[in-house]
Amino acid sequence: MSNTADDSMIVDETPAVTADSKAPVGVQLSDIVTLVLCITRGIELNQPRLLQRAIRQNASVRKHVTGEQLKQLVNKYVPTDCPTYQVMLKAIEKVPETGVAESKKPADETDSMDVDANEGAEKIVAAVTAVLPEVEVYIFTLIVTTLLRHELNAEAAYAATAQIERIRTFNRRSLDIFTSKAYFYLSLAYEKINRLENIRPTLLALYRTSCVRHDDMGQAVLLNLLLRNYLSYHLVEQAHTLSLRAAFPESASNNQFCRYLYYMGRIQAVQLEYSEAYQRLMMASRKAPQGYAGGFQKIVYKLVVIVQLLMGEIPERSLFNQPELRVALQPYFVLTQAVRNGDLVQFGEAMATYKEVFRADENLSLVERLGHNVLKTGLRKISVSYSRISLQDLANKLHLPSASAAEYICAKAIRDGVIEAKIDHEQGWVTSSEVLDLYGTEEPQRAFHKRIAFCLDVHNEAVKSMRYPPDEVYRKELQRQAGGDKKKEDEGKDEKTIEELIKEMEDDLDE
Repeated sequence: MSNTADDSMIVDETPAVTADSKAPVGVQLSDIVTLVLCITRGIELNQPRLLQRAIRQNASVRKHVTGEQLKQLVNKYVPTDCPTYQVMLKAIEKVPETGVAESKKPADETDSMDVDANEGAEKIVAAVTAVLPEVEVYIFTLIVTTLLRHELNAEAAYAATAQIERIRTFNRRSLDIFTSKAYFYLSLAYEKINRLENIRPTLLALYRTSCVRHDDMGQAVLLNLLLRNYLSYHLVEQAHTLSLRAAFPESASNNQFCRYLYYMGRIQAVQLEYSEAYQRLMMASRKAPQGYAGGFQKIVYKLVVIVQLLMGEIPERSLFNQPELRVALQPYFVLTQAVRNGDLVQFGEAMATYKEVFRADENLSLVERLGHNVLKTGLRKISVSYSRISLQDLANKLHLPSASAAEYICAKAIRDGVIEAKIDHEQGWVTSSEVLDLYGTEEPQRAFHKRIAFCLDVHNEAVKSMRYPPDEVYRKELQRQAGGDKKKEDEGKDEKTIEELIKEMEDDLDE
């Protein structure tokens, strides 16, 4: 899943970065300069919303920026004595030329963006001996993303490592939004070269530093990266221990929280905690951005289907009929049909056909657990259909090798409460007991409690997600309301005084 900016963005009066409709696919150098100026203004005016705006608009810039533009950008803003100057230039030299040149506008066409860019360029040329750390980290991150876009993964990993070493020398809270992006691309670069375990100590050290500095954004990103790092090497116990000792910050972005819920759901599914895993995965699917992040939705729903089957439930057919999920969930639909029918042969065929798909999705170990659920489902259907059946016929219907294997499975199902039956070992029969009234058991109470708990969780999450005005604004509102009430009281007093005067004048006339 790609790392996107936070959803809560405040609109600014600065003109948005837009590409000329007549220009080829790409970005102008003035567009990037505008973002740099936006970052500079945000630091000078102490306006985090300008930094967030630059990060949000960078999503379109990093997809089309060229090596020549990056070189001009480094020469314009980064001093030659900067420790990362030579590293940036060497990394840019590896970027191949795409053939998309910056489009030139006619001399008589000028806009506010070009004027701002030219004015900013004159200012920066005068002060080229220094660069803001935020601007330096932003340009460096742009170089790393460009290397990743051109599949130069080894070069991107080297550049990202040098960038992290440079970031460690700073301690500025305004850098948090930029360093979190740098952490993500560092992990992405090493994941692409299959050396993710090499940066695990670095991520742990960065996480400790973020905790000391109260960097909530960095904590959220690094915690997700560490969980992904452990799960990539199937270190579930280590990931679970980390999740117990490291609390996820409440002020983190919604996208990071969705990733955290997914990783926790996978950890709990592996540890046989299917109910908790299902709740976290469904919460991740609901909180995920609607309309995009389709890849994340597909990954989550694949795991949701398996967890539901492991819980003994059958997913609704409408889930598989959604247009954006129909193709991705086709193997899981065949698997669901096998489990629903309790057909062990159909389950084996589905496993043989889609085994590589399940392995690519990292769900093969969970799918293999479903073999017991298939037997339980088939045995439950047989116990409902037959009041008495021989063990040999039971083995034939379940496609088991012998009657002794059927006897063992049937005994285990009776002990687990899957079926209500008795085994006659001498005669080799299985006698089903009468079906109990479901409403005479505690099952409706448990289902009702589950629904109430779900509604309460939704209410609590909605309350936590509500936004309240700052304390200063709230105090001013209270003072304004108090002033309005006092004014009304004063007006009431004035009216009462006038009435008293009229009454006194009437008394005088009577006299």
